[in-house]
Amino acid sequence: MYKTANIAFGISLLTTFTYPQEIDKQILHDNLDYLHDGLYNNLPIVAHTLNEWVEEWIPQFCLDESKDDEHGFNLADMKAYDINFDDCEAPWIVCNHKDSDVSIETLADTIGRIPVGSRSYIRHILALPGTGDGVAGYNGGDNIVFFDIGDNVLPALIHEVAHSTDSHAYDEKLSESADWKYKVSLDSAFPNDYAKSSPAEDVAESSILATYNIVVPGGYPGIEPRWEEVRNQYETVQTWQREKADNIMTPGGQCQNRLENSEPVPRSTGKKLLRGRWAPWRRSEKPDTSLPQGLGVIEPVDFNSGKCVRGHRA
Repeated sequence: MYKTANIAFGISLLTTFTYPQEIDKQILHDNLDYLHDGLYNNLPIVAHTLNEWVEEWIPQFCLDESKDDEHGFNLADMKAYDINFDDCEAPWIVCNHKDSDVSIETLADTIGRIPVGSRSYIRHILALPGTGDGVAGYNGGDNIVFFDIGDNVLPALIHEVAHSTDSHAYDEKLSESADWKYKVSLDSAFPNDYAKSSPAEDVAESSILATYNIVVPGGYPGIEPRWEEVRNQYETVQTWQREKADNIMTPGGQCQNRLENSEPVPRSTGKKLLRGRWAPWRRSEKPDTSLPQGLGVIEPVDFNSGKCVRGHRA
């Protein structure tokens, strides 16, 4: 069951732009739970294979997150995987903690439902157990971290991927554009209360509506009687992804460009030396995470969506 009623994705460290507190618009729903089944049933999964890394090595990104001063996790409890999808020559590298409430199989299935054009703007994904501080996840520089996200993975991923595409899939940020400001002014409502918090979060939440409109027969109007009240928001997301980014939210096709992966590093690089299990003289060959020749490279952008905090609504 989809359970986003108590979770918000990407509190606004991503941008300094916020909507005025006095903005006079209705809120369609408390959350977007009602879109989950249509998205899950109509976003096609891409065939894939999973390859677990040898335990001596870990992506630099996962190592850095494990040493986060605020939380801190034991590297011995994390596994790294290549997920090889049929629509791209290069795998997506993800890490999953043994106590995360999402299995690596579910994570791979969900990542494969994100259209490859949008998926290409994500470098790594890391699933961790909850920390007790209400944090649900965030997107930092195209690396997504989830904490006890469970059944929320698909809509959460659409939202967080939208922060990446908004940040650098277009010739300017949609959320900071004059076009977005104008189109929002034409609508009489926001999709939900969280979309009202900032243009960046509005674009991310409207991307869930836009995805639904693209892939589900009957589109968003087929499930939402008040669709015209938010029409300009989700249709603008659709227009930009179609006209400025070659339909990156539409399923199908092959990847053309990817972000370069973080370097593999020995687990013993971490401060928690894991009981000496990864001594240098026992080390296996370093995994090759370079992109294949002929695959374009997406230039990274330094941004942070902010930590997602339970208690808001997505």
